[in-house]
Amino acid sequence: MKGELQGQNELIIEASADKIWEVLIDGTLLSQWMTIVKHTTSDTEALNTVRHCDVEMNGKLGKVSEKCILFNEKKEIGWIMLSDEFGISKMFGNYGFSFTLVPVSSNKTKVINKGYGDPKGFFSRVLNLLIMKRMSSRMRIKALHGIKQLVEQ
Repeated sequence: MKGELQGQNELIIEASADKIWEVLIDGTLLSQWMTIVKHTTSDTEALNTVRHCDVEMNGKLGKVSEKCILFNEKKEIGWIMLSDEFGISKMFGNYGFSFTLVPVSSNKTKVINKGYGDPKGFFSRVLNLLIMKRMSSRMRIKALHGIKQLVEQ
């Protein structure tokens, strides 16, 4: 992944890595496990595919475009933000996130969600330390629990 590692969260999920992988690459399921996403153009994720999402963050609606830049079948997948209407791409270069699947047993997987980004300038570095790192961590945790809820049904 591009960008400086800004943080990571992990969760043990009672499901096989294969089952979790199928959720991660099925774009039609994205809004079910990442509830800030209201709609996406993605059907199936693959390396170099671009998805456009309608997103609601803190009560504000906007659009985000992301490109899949990491795709190791059933092991890891990651996206980088190409554009957004929330100002994130103005504050960060290489803003992205990834998921890594580490099988624990046949029906248990550790899922690691990492966030990346290069703050642009002094103001962005300060904002990153004061607000963005915590906000991003909450979003990663929300994504992990959303995946867990979806696959453990």
